[in-house]
Formats: sequence, structure tokens, C-alpha cells
Amino acid sequence: MKMLEVLTKRIAEIEAEIDRASTLADSAAQAELIEDLERHVEELEARGGRPPRSALARVRPDEDDRTEEFFDNMPI
Repeated sequence: MKMLEVLTKRIAEIEAEIDRASTLADSAAQAELIEDLERHVEELEARGGRPPRSALARVRPDEDDRTEEFFDNMPI
């Protein structure tokens, strides 16, 4: 299995763990998992991979807002 596939699979696993921790209201576990997710997302990007949107939304929640603002302010 290629490294990009391994990273993408691990990102999906971490997201599932975050959802479980959220259900259990375990904020400490959630915080640790978000940090782990961010490391994996960064590694995937560094290797030229594209992280899932759901993962990016968790680790960079304000990124969509900045992108939207950029396009909102473009002249037509």
C-alpha cells in the first residue's frame, strides 16, 4: 500500500475516533485526536496528497471562511 493511501486511511480512522470521543463527551481525547489528525493531514499534504475535506474542516475550520471571503471580494 502506498504511503498516501496509508495516511488517507489513518485520517479516516482518526475522524471516526473523534466522532466516538464526541459521542462520549471526552473532550481531552478529542483534543489529542485533533492534534493527531492535524499531524497526519500535514504529512499527507507534504507528500503531495490531498486530505479529505472533512479532515481539513476539523483541523482548519476557518479556512473555508477565508476562501469564501476571497471569492466574495473579487470584482466581477
